[in-house]
Amino acid sequence: MGKKILYVTNYYLDDVVKQRHSEPYISQAGQNKGRYIMDMLRTGGNDVIVWSNAWTNSHSLKFYRGFQSEEDSSLYYSDIVGIPGLNAYVCLASSKRFLRKLVKKQKIDVIIFYNMRLENSKLALYAKKHFKIPIILQYEDGLTNDANIRGLKKLVYQNMEQEVLGQLDGAFLVNSKIQVPCPSVVIRGAIRDREKSRTEKCLPDTDHIPKLLFSSTLDRQRGIGVLLEALAYTKEDFILTITGRGEAEQQVRAQKDRRIRFLGYLDYAAYKKELEETDICLNVQLAHHEFGNFSFPSKIFEYLSAGKLVISSDVADTKEALGDTLILYGEDDPRQLAAAIDRAIAIQKNEKERQIYQNKIAAVVEQNTIDKVAERVNRLLEKVANSHSKHIQGE
Repeated sequence: MGKKILYVTNYYLDDVVKQRHSEPYISQAGQNKGRYIMDMLRTGGNDVIVWSNAWTNSHSLKFYRGFQSEEDSSLYYSDIVGIPGLNAYVCLASSKRFLRKLVKKQKIDVIIFYNMRLENSKLALYAKKHFKIPIILQYEDGLTNDANIRGLKKLVYQNMEQEVLGQLDGAFLVNSKIQVPCPSVVIRGAIRDREKSRTEKCLPDTDHIPKLLFSSTLDRQRGIGVLLEALAYTKEDFILTITGRGEAEQQVRAQKDRRIRFLGYLDYAAYKKELEETDICLNVQLAHHEFGNFSFPSKIFEYLSAGKLVISSDVADTKEALGDTLILYGEDDPRQLAAAIDRAIAIQKNEKERQIYQNKIAAVVEQNTIDKVAERVNRLLEKVANSHSKHIQGE
């Protein structure tokens, strides 16, 4: 039987970005992940309400009232104030008000909350304490190991992690290496439908210049520096499209390599168009970085669903999960990455080799359809519900 789920995350649509006169703060990959978590839960027959803190990196110092999305009636946005730090407390107060009103109208079977963000975690703990709602953590990125989180903020997140881990009823884990003291399911990614890509529609053209795509947050831990350095070791002719924003944006803009095409942050429609026109996709997240132990580049599944060749570092458990479906390189080594780029281009130009990889990709897609992931998740939801019911009866 389907569950009534409150999904607490930071997902948002264009309506809230316009209302708050800002720009999307979360990477496109992060937005895509939130979207397929919702789709996966609904595919499993669950009724999902989405509560989003909708922080859009606004530093306006203004207060913005929360509202129900005009584009998705199941999506609600919290109040925010355009002051970093203070916003978390404003958002939490708004979230608690929303939850109190919600539980008066309907029974919530479980809360799933994204990561260890302060406002999300505090709301989940509040719900469990005051309304006896079981809580499931969507755990990834390991915020205390994120190089961008330092000082007092890091200490706050460390304390939050300890408190949350002791209260969890279940967890969605992004790779098999993460350990939590509760029932869990690994969700690296999910594929709704196999997309027919341009790569599959036509035979390789010897005059065609290969198109490569890197779409991610532009920071050290996601490997943009390794990618830029690798360009010096490959003389192949290609177009490398880079999308995203982050601390290394100016470094990307300053590159003189004529093969680079930098587009900045793209909305979903523009991103999908770029993906469709791409031959080879890149994931260069650092494998030898603590952040990598708590993450998995789920965008790989989107690339594979579009039939793309994928070059990837051996971060987290990519090798165990996807094996030789990917063109892997090791040691976060620019020279190895350059060799992987050359290898991928050679495969793309060879019809026989390209077909071998397409067969491997098709097998991975079949094993990771959203329906199959939904079945695994529903088993966890049922286990959490049964355990919670026994606990309540025993009180």
